Amino acid sequence: MQTSEALRRLRDDYGHYAPRCLKIRAKDGKIVPFTLNHAQEYLHGRLEAQLERKGKVRALVLKGRQQGISTYLGGRFYHKATFRNGIRVFILTHEQDVTNNLFGIVDRYHQHNPIAPSTSAANAKELYFDRLESGYAVGTAGAKAVGRSQTVQMFH
Repeated sequence: MQTSEALRRLRDDYGHYAPRCLKIRAKDGKIVPFTLNHAQEYLHGRLEAQLERKGKVRALVLKGRQQGISTYLGGRFYHKATFRNGIRVFILTHEQDVTNNLFGIVDRYHQHNPIAPSTSAANAKELYFDRLESGYAVGTAGAKAVGRSQTVQMFH
């Protein structure tokens, strides 16, 4: 497969991209490729169908614990923000520990991604992809000015 064709498939097919470019910490502590589980595949299919039908996604997900939905959404949003110009992602959590954990997942994606874009800001709460003018930020509800003065395209 030619380089441009391979890159196009990574850009257009999240199911193909995730195990090749994203790494997660498994329950045993090992860093492994991110392969979607059944719950993640189901949600991905529903979100992609809605995107195809309506041109956008609006979803309320009632999720059980430990199904990997936040891990999936973190990867989905990271994927879109790293392949498109001007995409701002914001993740809002209810506790600082959860904020740190969810950002840690995305930071791991970025650190292990063989085709990661350059960043001009990379700190405990934000990745800014300078050449794309896209970014990924997290915040905790109740924190002073959390999420203010941002135009966000993707929110979790």
